[in-house]
Amino acid sequence: MAEIGSAQSRLYMIQMWLDVRRLVELGRALHLRIEQVDDNYITHCALRELFGDDAPGPFSVENNNGRYLRVLAYSSRTTDALRVAAQTLASPMVYQIPDWPKLVSKPMPETFPPSVHLGFEARICPVIRKSSSGKYHKAGAEVDAFLSRVWEVDDPKTPITREDVYREWLDDQFARSGAAKLHSVQLKQFSLERMFRRDHAKQRQATTIKRPVAIMTGSLEVTDSTRFIEFLRRGIGRHRSFGFGMLKIKRPRG
Repeated sequence: MAEIGSAQSRLYMIQMWLDVRRLVELGRALHLRIEQVDDNYITHCALRELFGDDAPGPFSVENNNGRYLRVLAYSSRTTDALRVAAQTLASPMVYQIPDWPKLVSKPMPETFPPSVHLGFEARICPVIRKSSSGKYHKAGAEVDAFLSRVWEVDDPKTPITREDVYREWLDDQFARSGAAKLHSVQLKQFSLERMFRRDHAKQRQATTIKRPVAIMTGSLEVTDSTRFIEFLRRGIGRHRSFGFGMLKIKRPRG
């Protein structure tokens, strides 16, 4: 594997630990229905309350040990800059949510050698926005890419697998980015999850939606270094502010 160069215009990977008890306090202060709020939504709220427009993202909740959530995220800000933003913007209650001594980061490289191969993992929400009405959906509906394919084919005798459809969905995301191309993709985990959301109206009405959640792993080849870094910074697919779309890169297998 070729060596990866050093960064000039920095993108950072941040790791933080968020106090679960204080996250619950935040949820109550925001008048959320705590019993319905998932880890990703409350993390989204905490990051916004802490850092405002400087909130790291996309992010990934790595685990919940009952006392802390461990969160990874990409950020254009250093840990010092993030702490200053929180000191400036956050209320005293919110400022106590992170375990600040454990806030750490690493600079991501600014350049990747041409054709470098990397492993990856990403938690995605593989949905498609339908532009027109159909037999099973209305115009503008956000539907599972797998269900969309099943409805389009409309033939129970035609074999369609979730992994194949999600692989094509992910391949399309990479192709649009112009950043990298996929070499292998596996569906590591799938679930249908209920997600808490609030609209942007004045009253902030709450609703619960059900969406597909897939963890995809595999290998990729970087085709454009600059676009690839922006791809990391932007994330994949929809609901990127809510714990989806963080492309975590690692050593390729083999």
